[in-house]
Amino acid sequence: MQELIQGTFHFHSTYSHDGRNTLREVAHALRERGFSFCVMTEHFEDFDEAKFDRYIAELESVTESTGFIFVPGTEVDLEGLHTIVFPVREYTEVVRFASRQEIARPLFKVLAHPSKYPFERVKTHLERYGIDAVELWNQQADGSYIPPIDFLRSLQSIPLRANYRYFFGCDLHSINLTVGNVLCLRTPGILTADEIASVLITGDFVARNLATGIEYRNGLDRTEFDGWLNALSERSYYRGRLLRGVRYSLKSVYKMLPKDLRRSLNDVKNYVRNKV
Repeated sequence: MQELIQGTFHFHSTYSHDGRNTLREVAHALRERGFSFCVMTEHFEDFDEAKFDRYIAELESVTESTGFIFVPGTEVDLEGLHTIVFPVREYTEVVRFASRQEIARPLFKVLAHPSKYPFERVKTHLERYGIDAVELWNQQADGSYIPPIDFLRSLQSIPLRANYRYFFGCDLHSINLTVGNVLCLRTPGILTADEIASVLITGDFVARNLATGIEYRNGLDRTEFDGWLNALSERSYYRGRLLRGVRYSLKSVYKMLPKDLRRSLNDVKNYVRNKV
């Protein structure tokens, strides 16, 4: 049987304004935890062309020196909804994509943390930008112990829902936080960023939540969405519902704080969200 490898999706380094660790630190930390790759998703708003070129060059350099595979990606704000695109190589191709211009090669497009947005906007966004995949479960936005059931039910109204790839993402900004969502795939013949990106685009991978064991299979033996959701809806999620109540209460208190204080407590907020 071909060996399976695990990786992470949706991670930020110090190339993003809210990232706390360098790429090298991220690579070492994730490798020590048994991961083989990470799809990096730096905020595109934090780049100009020169900085973007440094980002791509450092991803390649750290990959070569550590053996940990970074897949180059970026998170783009498109009319208020965030979309992750990968594999990226040039600043201008992302600019052209964001402005809905023709680009030389296709980029794979994943709608990030969609449960945060009004569903009607999600529906419009999926069509307008030709989205290929959806981050079905974002551990920082949704919690690590219960999937966003209400959003998943809304997805049942999308006729083409079976055509999308589905990712479980982390959305982490620090190596001190727990990785709760992973992607599992068979080891490619050649372990490179391009090969891993190709597997993810083709869809031959499994998205898995480590705390609950919930997974979604993409690819030839893909999960049947409606049946999967019906099975999820029957689970109790006692711990998840309890922690979600805690999250909502803390979020309400956080929103009442002055903006400057909220900014200074951002790392604390992310740590608490990661634990509940």
